[in-house]
Amino acid sequence: MAAARRGAALLAAAFCAALTIAALPAQGVPVWEPGDPLPDLGPDLAPVRAAREAPTDAIMTPMPAPVRPAATTAPTKAAAAPEDASDFLCANAPEGTTAAVPSPFDRWLVRVCAPQGQALVPVEGQAWVAFGSADPVSILALVPGATPPGGAEADPRYDIRFNEFAGVEATGARRARATALLVAATPNGAGPPPHDAVWQLDAQSNIALPGETEGARYNLFFYVANGRPTRMIACLDACRQALHLEVLSGVEAAEVLGRKAGNIN
Repeated sequence: MAAARRGAALLAAAFCAALTIAALPAQGVPVWEPGDPLPDLGPDLAPVRAAREAPTDAIMTPMPAPVRPAATTAPTKAAAAPEDASDFLCANAPEGTTAAVPSPFDRWLVRVCAPQGQALVPVEGQAWVAFGSADPVSILALVPGATPPGGAEADPRYDIRFNEFAGVEATGARRARATALLVAATPNGAGPPPHDAVWQLDAQSNIALPGETEGARYNLFFYVANGRPTRMIACLDACRQALHLEVLSGVEAAEVLGRKAGNIN
């Protein structure tokens, strides 16, 4: 249990640090922050532009369930801090408020029930950082710009959640589009990192983007080499918002998470 608590503490540190990512400036190289449009791709990247402007290549079909209306104020009843790792890892979530992460993605990420709402974070020993920075990132069910549900009984851990996940290996045209995204996100003069496979995970939030009625859908692309992801593209709103992530492990991940945990404490 002690090891699990330490793991949960690291995950919590990464999650909390991610809440401030949008306010941080890019550090020397192009970094897509939540809320930013895709960069101007230029005439030499016409195939990438075509991939961006193509219809959304989502795995999941639109969900028929109505989206809970957004409130005009934040929840008046904040969820209590998790008492232990099992609570943070959603072990005590009410029925119907969590969705299972499919394989093989469950080897790469964890869905957590944090006080600010559910989020996707890397497995213990890894860190996702915005490309060109050392800023840990989590994928939040509360999408950028959305207002959380309110009310005296609101519990963000379960009222701000992912309703559904669906995953598939990207092949053919789907892989070509995913590779084009990575090429566009990589600084000029540097080719995209080699990878053996691309896997796409769609994550459906119950919170809608501003002006929308259906819960927002993330398209998460994992670029896998030697059995594990080394890069990610996290897309929202049909890739009108996207973030290029490096997947760190070992000493690199420990340094990033340790530094952020020290800043928070």
